[in-house]
Amino acid sequence: MEALRELVELVTRKRVKKVELFDEQSRNKNSNYYQLFEGIHTQKYDSDEAAAQDIYQCDASAKKYLILKTRLKQKLLNTLFFLDTNIQEHLSPREVALHECERALYHSKILLQNQSASIAIPIAEKTYKKAKEYQLTSIEYDCAQILARYHAEEKNYRDFVNFRNLSERLEKKRQAEDRAERYYLETITTYQKSKLSREAAREMAPAHIQHIREDLQKYKSQVLESYLLKLQTLHSQYENNYAATLKSLSEREQRLKQNTSLYAPEAHNILQLEKMVTFLHLKDYENGEKYYQTIHQIQDEGSTQWFALQELRLLLALHTQEYTAAAQVFKHSLEQSNFKNISDAEKEKWLVFQAYLHYSYRYQKQKEIRPLIQNTKLNFKLSEFVDDRPPFSKESRGLQVCMLAVQVLYYLERLDTEGAKDCIQALENYRRRYPKKDEYYRSECLIGMLLEMKEQDFRFYQTRKKTSKTFQELRSTSIESKNDPKLLEVFPFEFIWENILEKLKNFRYG
Repeated sequence: MEALRELVELVTRKRVKKVELFDEQSRNKNSNYYQLFEGIHTQKYDSDEAAAQDIYQCDASAKKYLILKTRLKQKLLNTLFFLDTNIQEHLSPREVALHECERALYHSKILLQNQSASIAIPIAEKTYKKAKEYQLTSIEYDCAQILARYHAEEKNYRDFVNFRNLSERLEKKRQAEDRAERYYLETITTYQKSKLSREAAREMAPAHIQHIREDLQKYKSQVLESYLLKLQTLHSQYENNYAATLKSLSEREQRLKQNTSLYAPEAHNILQLEKMVTFLHLKDYENGEKYYQTIHQIQDEGSTQWFALQELRLLLALHTQEYTAAAQVFKHSLEQSNFKNISDAEKEKWLVFQAYLHYSYRYQKQKEIRPLIQNTKLNFKLSEFVDDRPPFSKESRGLQVCMLAVQVLYYLERLDTEGAKDCIQALENYRRRYPKKDEYYRSECLIGMLLEMKEQDFRFYQTRKKTSKTFQELRSTSIESKNDPKLLEVFPFEFIWENILEKLKNFRYG
């Protein structure tokens, strides 16, 4: 009762007289606040002008509309203190605990500022225990600081010394975890900066890994272990050592299974995709398919994650020339009732997959896959697909390059060089004036070779000679990623170019 009485007196004395919150349940549906909120929520208003005209019949610069916007924003910001983190599936139990501990820590600090230590200290003690359970080092440190300060004021020397020493250890541990995060972010951003900085990233990764290992000898920390494994994965990827990458990812996956309270389900999904991408780099269809069979039972068929895994399975099958397996994945994916709900951009990707499978059936003598790829959901018509030039789009670069490349293959099969020239002209839009050896370099090589082929008037020996150096560059450049649609390769570009040269040879000399 004493604690409640103290809280009642404090709140009565110091609380804001009117708390501006936006309550979903009790809001006045006739108010302008509700009208603006609902208009934005339902996408009725796509601009300030539309909202101002509908609510007040005035310009967006009118004072009354600006006041309405400001007050609604403040209501929503105040409501952030009362978010229900338990309904957010992308959060791990650890992240939910962090939110709860931060809120409790705020309560404790406010109470201490208002001389209510009898309530604040039990909250800090309870928060410290929860933070320790979930390894929230920064929260543990703040709580230890509060408790050390309190016991010093109360002249409890032994407790003061214990919490002082604890806070000193936690401060060093927190610094180590912050440093590990900085190492990880520095390595990623350095690698992504430019071609010249990639070697710097390769060199700094081992040093960062060693520093984190040294810190792990001093502190037991899941955060440090997590960043160590992430950096090991990056380092092996940068070195194109995908066997080591697979080993690192498997170790990370095992850690996730052992520490479910520290990671969100989303982390498992990301790792599963990364492992499938690694099998793709290794061109290891057998083990990639075995891995998928171990995880597919926990996947909801037709979910976003499930479709992403099917794309990688299909690409792995195509890259290893397992055409029947690829066609089976294609058929099963399109049979899902949820397929109609995926985005138009994703459907266009599956349309391109279908075009490549049709090419395999028609010209690579894969007759057995025909019944598996005759699907009407995409309304695929080969003649229309081949003659349709996709509009230029930087965001869809990978997909458009793949689409135009397979169109070139179809035209060469028909001995139609004019159609091939038209596709190559469209591809030229995606070639930079000064190509860099970055993530787009492989597509730059393919486009450059196609342009040279056009320049040599589709003559086999001249084309092969002129493009031999670029082809070697392509073969020596590893595929950056298969999770990024901008870097998509349905058939490996080396395979496409070898097929093109074969068609040229038959075209001129067959």
